[in-house]
Amino acid sequence: MEDELPPFLCPFFWDVDFSTLSIAKSAYFIISRLMEHGDEAAMIFLLKTYSRKEMINVLKKSRSLSRRSRNFWRIFFDFKGGTWTPKRYPTPYGIYSSD
Repeated sequence: MEDELPPFLCPFFWDVDFSTLSIAKSAYFIISRLMEHGDEAAMIFLLKTYSRKEMINVLKKSRSLSRRSRNFWRIFFDFKGGTWTPKRYPTPYGIYSSD
């Protein structure tokens, strides 16, 4: 497997050096980012590149997934069990949890 991300994914990684991302070494970050911000092409890339187990692991642990994205992927994978880590938003009044 080639370890470089395809160029069409570059817009989803606006805040990092795209050329340093590795499909294998940066898997958790890539999956998390594309699950939250990806489009149809990114979704196809995720499903072809990463296993269901890897994606569900990110679904359960990532704090960068919004409630909306998390629910989409839970329905997509028909994943009913387990708990997950909610996304937290800092506010002037403390931390707000999306769940």
